[in-house]
Amino acid sequence: MNAATLLTPSHENYKQNLVSQMGRINYGYDSRYLVTLTTRRDGFSGFGANSKYGVFPSVALGWNISKEAFMQNIKFVSNLKLRGSYGVNGNQAVASYQSLATLATRQYLNGTTVLTGYLPNKLANEKLGWESTTSITIGLDFGFFNNRIQGSLDVYSGKTQDLLLNRIISSVQGFDRILQNIGKTANRGVELGITSVNYNAHDFKWTTNLNLSHNKNKIVDLYGDGRDDVANGWFIGKPIRTIYGLQNGGIFTSQGEIDASAQPTGKLGYVKVVDVDGDKKLSTTLDRTILGYSDPKLVYGFSNTFTYKGFSLMVFINGLWGVTKENPLEQDDVFGDVRRNTTKKDWWSPTNTSGTHFSNDALANTFNVRFYEDASFARLKDVSLAYQVPSAILNRLKLNKLKLYVTGRNLATFTKYTGLDPEINNQLDVPLQREFIFGMNFGL
Repeated sequence: MNAATLLTPSHENYKQNLVSQMGRINYGYDSRYLVTLTTRRDGFSGFGANSKYGVFPSVALGWNISKEAFMQNIKFVSNLKLRGSYGVNGNQAVASYQSLATLATRQYLNGTTVLTGYLPNKLANEKLGWESTTSITIGLDFGFFNNRIQGSLDVYSGKTQDLLLNRIISSVQGFDRILQNIGKTANRGVELGITSVNYNAHDFKWTTNLNLSHNKNKIVDLYGDGRDDVANGWFIGKPIRTIYGLQNGGIFTSQGEIDASAQPTGKLGYVKVVDVDGDKKLSTTLDRTILGYSDPKLVYGFSNTFTYKGFSLMVFINGLWGVTKENPLEQDDVFGDVRRNTTKKDWWSPTNTSGTHFSNDALANTFNVRFYEDASFARLKDVSLAYQVPSAILNRLKLNKLKLYVTGRNLATFTKYTGLDPEINNQLDVPLQREFIFGMNFGL
């Protein structure tokens, strides 16, 4: 106990207010034509004095095509509904007091006495206000063959303006960023969901669920001048989460490669940086390029469920396609310090000239090139097998119900990504573990 340090109590208090009003009108005619009109007005205390309120209208239309008279003789169509919507939505996802300049406490000496002082730690922005997204969506709900095949298809497009983003600024005034409403972005995408009953006879049933989602976003404008913001990694016409940096060109394997490169002081086994502008000089600004994008082109999930009498089997696969992710495990090195934890690598060395990883040398990656890989993956996420004990046996056991099951999670992952796990962001953290669960549900 005498070795314990003194615990100093602390407290934190903040206040924020949200107020909203909403009006909605619904109209339906003969269950065929549907209209919904909505308008809401939202206010948030964290915004500037003249920007606290926003008004966001929307309209949604629906047409039940399958209820029309001309569809009655088309027997294989069970359901067909066309949907459309247009509206504006607001976002106030910022903390309290973000529009105000704030102070932080700092202690200082007055002679030999320690006193508490204050210093600015955030700039004010009296114009900080609502981020708004205007979107249009067209959807189709469908069902065929008595709804044995059913699902929905949605196509959407949205434009967001006055984004709430931290803008990097010159630190000459003591701050390197400020929260502002800046820029415009655009999103468009497609979502498809299908459920089908593939077989249902003789006590055997097989159903399938498929979900596909594709989204593409881009920056339309930043500061009204059509210029990129390289410091933030934002480029007009490109996705928001763009990966921008020096490009890894592998390692030097011959003196000829070194002589022909922009790294005349390089050595065999050193990281070769791509000279993007071809001027035979490496620049951390001019030779940076777009290396990939952090958002996937396609997100998917696929599940199958099989039931036979009391048995049921569910298999679920999910994954991403078209996504780039850094692999920090390729970045580290040991430089002779054998006590440092690292992954096993095929280090290049004079005795291993076919090695694929740069040499274990403090100068081998002088330009601190980051390593990015295709992180697309397909994962056998969940497999569950269950057995529902029939009532005849339950009566003998004097039970109301008894279900036995076994579940396996994260059983297999198919990917070219060489980090710990393509699904987690921090590759130095614990990856998703493989799990096996055995259990029973019973009722007396």
